[in-house]
Order: sequence, then structure tokens, then C-alpha cells
Amino acid sequence: MENDKEQLRSFYKKRRANLTEKERFEMSLKIAENARLFLSERKELGHFHIFFPIKSHFEVNTFLIFDYLQAIRATVYTSKVDPASHKLQTLKVLDKTDFQLDKWGIPLPSQFAIAQNEFLEVIFIPLLAYDRQGNRVGFGKGYYDYFLQDLDPNVLKIGLSFFSPEFKIQAELHDIPLDFCITPEEVFSF
Repeated sequence: MENDKEQLRSFYKKRRANLTEKERFEMSLKIAENARLFLSERKELGHFHIFFPIKSHFEVNTFLIFDYLQAIRATVYTSKVDPASHKLQTLKVLDKTDFQLDKWGIPLPSQFAIAQNEFLEVIFIPLLAYDRQGNRVGFGKGYYDYFLQDLDPNVLKIGLSFFSPEFKIQAELHDIPLDFCITPEEVFSF
């Protein structure tokens, strides 16, 4: 089973790397627009956790979604790895912050406050692949698996992907599926 996930990781890393910078940006714009439309139908939501893209991983440009969240005056959170526990630590992003890259190339806000997870309503989750049931394959470090286990189960878990879903990814007992995945073409619901 883990071998299948490793094959998917390898395949989707290459597939993302083969997109041109222009293609990734245009697809990220479409994902951001679909996210805006999705959220405009859920105006009651106000607390969003978002990952920021690692350039060397060719991730979706979530700064486009972040700009929208700031425009609607949402409260935005992100995470950094706590060196002591090796778990994700939630950061509330403060207004008008700039970003600096950490040692892994992850953009982190220079202005933040340590936050609790109890207010989180939506989590945008990085992934490499996902299937029609909402199972996902990440980079294999397990940070988001552990992070999601500690959250209220009603928090919306939203993946972001340049690509359509796989038919089936074998889930493990500890895996927590996505509720939605936003792509350039559509929003998948699980």
C-alpha cells in the first residue's frame, strides 16, 4: 500500500514539475477563482488555515487565495513546524505582514501570533494526489495527518490541486479524507 503512495508521489511530483511557470500561475488563478466562488456561497465562514507554496515543490500559488481572504477581512492562519514536537504549530497571520522563507523554503509571515486551533473553520490542505472519495497523498511526512486529528471533525478540509482525482487511493486507518478539492476546472465534493 505504501508502495502505491510512493508511486503516486513520484508521478505527481514529476507532473507538477513538467508544468511551465506560466501554466502553474494560470491554473492557480483558476483555482483561486473557484475558491472565491465556493467561499462566496459560505459567507458564515471566517477563520481559514492556509498553507503557503513551496516554490521548489511547484505547489498551487495560495497567495492568490490569501489575498482574497484578506480582502473579505477573514481571519487567516498558517502553520510552522514546531522544532520541539515536530508537529504543526498554528500561527495567526497579522495584517500587512511580509513573508520570509524558512529553512525548507516555506513562506512564513514575519508578523504573527501563536494561535489555538479551536477557531479554525476551513483548512486548505497541500497534496500531491487525491481520489474520488477524498483520500489524499501528501509528501509523506505526516504533518497534516497529525494536525487534522487534533481538529474539530466539522472543520472543512479542502485540498487544492492542478489535476483531477485518481479513481482510488488505498486509505490507511489514520487517514482523514478531504471534504472538497478545488481544481482549475471544478470543485470536487466527497
